[in-house]
Amino acid sequence: MKAGDFEVNYDGSSITASIKVKSSLALKISLYILNILLIAVIILFTIGGVGIIVLFILVFEILFLRYSIWHIYGSETIVLKKDALSYQRLYGMIKLPLRTISINKTLKVIPFHEDFKVGNTAMKLIFESFDEDNEPVNLYQTALAISNADYSVFMKAFNQLYTK
Repeated sequence: MKAGDFEVNYDGSSITASIKVKSSLALKISLYILNILLIAVIILFTIGGVGIIVLFILVFEILFLRYSIWHIYGSETIVLKKDALSYQRLYGMIKLPLRTISINKTLKVIPFHEDFKVGNTAMKLIFESFDEDNEPVNLYQTALAISNADYSVFMKAFNQLYTK
């Protein structure tokens, strides 16, 4: 997975990080064309009166449309405070609900390399804390990857937040 566009803001009491999908022009064009073709097939089968096939293709198109919107316009926002982690995923103009998780004990940020191809340095972030029984718990894992340089910038802000 390619590293996304990353921004981080530290205001003294919280860190706001946003990651946006960085997709190629070829991917965008192919997703648009495939969605148009699927919609055309749905219309043709509907006109032709083949109803049961239309239902299966319609379900597939809904899932594929969600996939397409994410890979063209997707982004995620993470707000980190000393006592809470909030995150939200955005599908272009469609915003999923903001979710907030309380941080009971210390928080660790772990870089996770999902793709082990040679030369790939993109990584996802895993936010890990501990529960009441002192067992490690993954609070959140980013859906989009960031670069090593972006990780360094984030960790600098993270260390500033937790050394105050």
